[in-house]
Amino acid sequence: MAIKVGDEVIFTVPIRKVKKIVPRWKRAPRAAKFVREFIARHAKAEKVIIAPEVNEKIWERGIEKPPSKLRVKVKVVEEEVEGKGRVRVAYVELPPEAKKTVKEEKKPEEQTTES
Repeated sequence: MAIKVGDEVIFTVPIRKVKKIVPRWKRAPRAAKFVREFIARHAKAEKVIIAPEVNEKIWERGIEKPPSKLRVKVKVVEEEVEGKGRVRVAYVELPPEAKKTVKEEKKPEEQTTES
């Protein structure tokens, strides 16, 4: 079942498949490429645009340790491209629950003195 134009779908991308067959020092770049290929295949999109937050999530632990799975929100639209006409474009971003992982600074607790 193809995603209809204008729909938003959440995918879980199994990056572990790529981690096993790629040398350690190439894992994060290959994981980013795999996310692009996976979304293009499943969303039937000719062009995939990955948000910077998704890329930062892949690179969060460095080049050797990308996440094993990644949940992403995909929105498919049709856009006009010169020379090609109308093309399906998939925009990839993090779902709202994944954006909450940014660590908030803890506020220092107020010191109370008992008399």
